[in-house]
Amino acid sequence: MIRGFSPPNPLEPENPGHMQWGPALAAGLIAGVVLMVVPRGSPWSPVTFFDPLLIGRSLPLEVTSMIPAWLIHLMVSIIYGFIISRTVVRLRQFRAIFTGGLIGLLLYGLNLLVVSMVWPQMRGNEASVAFTHIVFGLIAAATYRGLLKRKSVSAQ
Repeated sequence: MIRGFSPPNPLEPENPGHMQWGPALAAGLIAGVVLMVVPRGSPWSPVTFFDPLLIGRSLPLEVTSMIPAWLIHLMVSIIYGFIISRTVVRLRQFRAIFTGGLIGLLLYGLNLLVVSMVWPQMRGNEASVAFTHIVFGLIAAATYRGLLKRKSVSAQ
């Protein structure tokens, strides 16, 4: 044991309980970009960066250009990021990440409902789509909590 060692005290966020918009936007974008590079949340997935996907779900052939597919993916990621950030704003790091995964699963349920009613041809391989939503929630919650503005040391 190291003499005089004490574990660092994590700094609390500024205005606890109030969502910080900048970190929430960044959380959605970062999680969205990660899932663009590693589609379906797994590096072992047969899907690549160049396949038109929307949070793990294959887009129809009408969307053949990558730019519109990426923009739609990032817009949905930002919306999901705001939802997850708002949900985990009052939670500590571990609970926030765990809750982010659960919210990702709930967003998958909402996604499945909308897709089933509006675009039933986009359904398929639902286990990997659910996994992608969970991974998105984990990444977004961890990113949001990590990017929060903290109280300065002198303010404590």
